[in-house]
Amino acid sequence: MQAQINNQASFIQLPGLINNHFLTEIDKLLENASFIDGQATATMGAKMVKNNLQANPAQQELMQHLQYYILQAFNQSGLFQNATLPKQIYAPVFSRYSPGMYYGWHVDSPVMGHPAVRTDIAMTIFLEDPDQYEGGELEIQTENGTVKIKLNKGDAVCYPCHYLHRVCEVTSGTRKVAVTWIQSMIKSPEQRNILFRLKELHTRLFEKDAQSPEANELLQTYSNLLRMWAEI
Repeated sequence: MQAQINNQASFIQLPGLINNHFLTEIDKLLENASFIDGQATATMGAKMVKNNLQANPAQQELMQHLQYYILQAFNQSGLFQNATLPKQIYAPVFSRYSPGMYYGWHVDSPVMGHPAVRTDIAMTIFLEDPDQYEGGELEIQTENGTVKIKLNKGDAVCYPCHYLHRVCEVTSGTRKVAVTWIQSMIKSPEQRNILFRLKELHTRLFEKDAQSPEANELLQTYSNLLRMWAEI
């Protein structure tokens, strides 16, 4: 499947990131999960505007299984790897929003976890069909206005962490998502976007003729830029 790219804000949608088998297993695990107030993990100003529930990290075995399916999906997705060029990934968090719940305007913490992960990229993975709940859009402020995102179950969106964003109030049904943050080998969102576009173009050329001069030259250009910009 091909990623969908927002040209203006470096947002990348990854359709079908989580396959149906993994989604079924995640659903079973979430049915047995206990949930706690999401404010327990919020910091700074986010704590004042966060009104959701999160799977209890104290259920360590269950959380390990949930996180396993997400990380396996990452490992199996060339789109994810090309879009994010991950160096470190924060352990995915599983959130639930019932009617009346929301997450107000906030900016994610620049550094999270132990060991520390610099949050270059935020990712939301949708774990409920969009027709099963009203409201609950991920809304992001960009230089060109706000963007609202509500994707199919198993789809994901990743975007640079420096944007102010919120989750609109859920008015009916239940919104379920996994969220995580990625420290990329490429710190600059502009440079990541260039590399991703080059890699996607190379993939299309490679599929037509793996040894064409154009494909080889494009791969050489991509590789040289990655070598120039990567922090490893």
